Amino acid sequence: MMNTKTFASDNYSGVHPEIMEALMKANSGHASSYGADEFTARAFKRFNSYFGNDIDIYLVYNGTGANVLGLSAITHSFNSIICSDLAHINVDESTAPEKFM
Repeated sequence: MMNTKTFASDNYSGVHPEIMEALMKANSGHASSYGADEFTARAFKRFNSYFGNDIDIYLVYNGTGANVLGLSAITHSFNSIICSDLAHINVDESTAPEKFM
C-alpha cells in the first residue's frame, strides 16, 4: 500500500491536535441538543461578528452536508444537478447527487 497523501474526503484524515484538544474540552458534562447549547451560541455570535446579523447560519457535520445544503440553496425541486462522472460530488460524496433526483 502506498503512503501518498492526496486530496480526499474531509473525514478521511486525522484531526489537528488543537481541534482534538477543543473536542476533549467540550466532551464533558451535558449540553442541550439541536443548537440550544453554549457552543452553537458562541459560533453564531462569531459568525455575526464577521458577517453581521442579517445572515442565516446552518451548521453541518461535514463537507458532503455543506455541498448538499449549498446545492439545495441554488436549486428548486424541479431542477437537476448535472455533473461529470468524475466530479467530486459524484465520486466522493456517495449518493449526494441522487438527493436531487
